[in-house]
Amino acid sequence: MVKVLQASDLPFIEVPRISTRVHSDSDVGANETTVWEQWIKSDGFIPMHYHDTEEVLVIMSGTISLELEGRAIRLNAPASIIVEQEELHGIRPVGTDKVHLFGIFPTAFPKIFDESGRPRPLPTHDQTMTENPYDT
Repeated sequence: MVKVLQASDLPFIEVPRISTRVHSDSDVGANETTVWEQWIKSDGFIPMHYHDTEEVLVIMSGTISLELEGRAIRLNAPASIIVEQEELHGIRPVGTDKVHLFGIFPTAFPKIFDESGRPRPLPTHDQTMTENPYDT
């Protein structure tokens, strides 16, 4: 059965450093796909973490530093990134512009883990980490 969701039907959640519009996940009726549309403030970040599944990131606008274990890759939008299951990664904007991206998962229930393997909250519930770990 087709389910149509208008923008007004989609959850929009703002937490410190990032805003997320949930296009698809278990809460809006998806069985096998999660799609998050996100905006990262210029001084925001996504901390180092990994998932129990592959993730596709589609950078729509802005410039990011994709932080990986032991290296960083600078990318200008538009760009797509395929992050393998359990690959440690983080994102921080470069410059003064807000970053706009989509995070896509082949499950309606993605799980997030920190560098030590402890579960982290989904970005829609993450009230933690207000200090930018990439500031040095």
